[in-house]
Amino acid sequence: MARKLTDTVKLQVRLFERLRRRLEQAAKHKGHSMNTEIVDRLDSSFQREDLEEMIRRAAQEGVIAAQEADSKLRILPQQPPGKPRLSDEEPSHPSADKGEKSK
Repeated sequence: MARKLTDTVKLQVRLFERLRRRLEQAAKHKGHSMNTEIVDRLDSSFQREDLEEMIRRAAQEGVIAAQEADSKLRILPQQPPGKPRLSDEEPSHPSADKGEKSK
């Protein structure tokens, strides 16, 4: 019979005494059992891996999006050198010219 993801299983693990003592001290400091300390630490390490993977994927997608945006900008028509942009030109409207001359 297959186990459910919510089932609790018993697992024996061999640890160095140094590590066992650290786990014991951490559990005592937090006020819970060594089992809870071990489970919490294992769970948080997997959560950290998941978060790192999400960040890596988001960064990769951001780079791809930036490259696509950059390639789209490169195919836009460029202004010829020396020709002013419309916003840099003198006003071409006749009434604007008259106002300038009357001053």
